[in-house]
Amino acid sequence: MNRLLQNRSRGFTLLELLIALAVTAAVVALMFAGFGVIGRSEERNQRVMERSERMLVVSQWLGRKFDALRLLSRRDGNIFVNFFSGNAAGVIWVAPLPERGDAGGLYVFRMNPLRHENGRIDLSVEAVPYDGALMALDWSKALRETLLRDVRTLQWYYQDGRSGEWTQQWDASRAGYPARVRVEIADERGAWPSLVFPLARAR
Repeated sequence: MNRLLQNRSRGFTLLELLIALAVTAAVVALMFAGFGVIGRSEERNQRVMERSERMLVVSQWLGRKFDALRLLSRRDGNIFVNFFSGNAAGVIWVAPLPERGDAGGLYVFRMNPLRHENGRIDLSVEAVPYDGALMALDWSKALRETLLRDVRTLQWYYQDGRSGEWTQQWDASRAGYPARVRVEIADERGAWPSLVFPLARAR
């Protein structure tokens, strides 16, 4: 009897060994699943941070340029009109461009969608040096930069300071400037918060 007990205490039975292997495999599987969740969470957080950074860059750049808007006019045929106009697709205005060092000065800016052959749409900014009220707008010689890539929605709005109403058409022939400019943007992850820019110099 004692010998039988001694033999049993020397090792594991086959059943015990199989149970131990199954438990170990389950623990390993749970560990790898946890690592996968952590990896996906980090990747998701990285995408959120990159998107927030893009929003901040676009908002800050537009804010600086609209804040520095110049109340200038240009000749259109036999009349002078405001050097500002906009529609649902984009907007034109005059502001300084000190970021270019020696080439700094007043520029005419144009924001509009840049459409590619593959269907992708980018938010593009073009700038030509301001040459006075009689200048011809030759956009073929403009400086061009892509402010935002792969835009799914791009809509511009302009607020009448007197009525408070928003419109998607602001002609240069209007008597004044809009009180605010708003742009609605959506990317592959959905709509951004509305970007609203007061035109302080136009008040």
